[in-house]
Amino acid sequence: MDEFVANAALLAAHLTRQCEQAADDQRDAAGALQTAAAHVTEHIAAGRDALLQATTLAVRDALTGEFDATTARAEVVAGRLEHLLARLDHAQTGLGAHARLLGGGALLALALGAVAVVGATGYLARLNLERAEMAGVRAEVLEALQQVAITACDGRPCIKLEDGLTRWTGNEDYVLVDTRRGQP
Repeated sequence: MDEFVANAALLAAHLTRQCEQAADDQRDAAGALQTAAAHVTEHIAAGRDALLQATTLAVRDALTGEFDATTARAEVVAGRLEHLLARLDHAQTGLGAHARLLGGGALLALALGAVAVVGATGYLARLNLERAEMAGVRAEVLEALQQVAITACDGRPCIKLEDGLTRWTGNEDYVLVDTRRGQP
């Protein structure tokens, strides 16, 4: 019985460790997503820097007499960069939503795991209590059997008990067990 209870406790501890490991894995995944989002932000900043450099070159070209051609190129580059920035902003927003979704999923998985562990532990504890009660009854019967002597008297079952009970005529130390109801 003690071994069973110990095994149930080990199982509960193992399930708890697995839930904690899953939570750690989810936190690591969320951290990785946040790191990726930070990299996207860095790329956006780099794109803005590239836009600034392109604009600086366009101004320099305009000052050297190629104003119309430079303006056209700057507009094309600016349009492309605006489109790229919009796509990067959209991707960053999607990554943030995905990170929140993963975090919520991890929390839900942890809650469901904890409920399952608590439920299974309660069920096993109830079974153990029932078994312990049955073992207690059996122990009481065995203890009572140590205080009596059971034998056969002229082919009929009889037991040796305390004084004052109806005795077997062949030996006064034994009391007859009436296996036939209503017959003395």
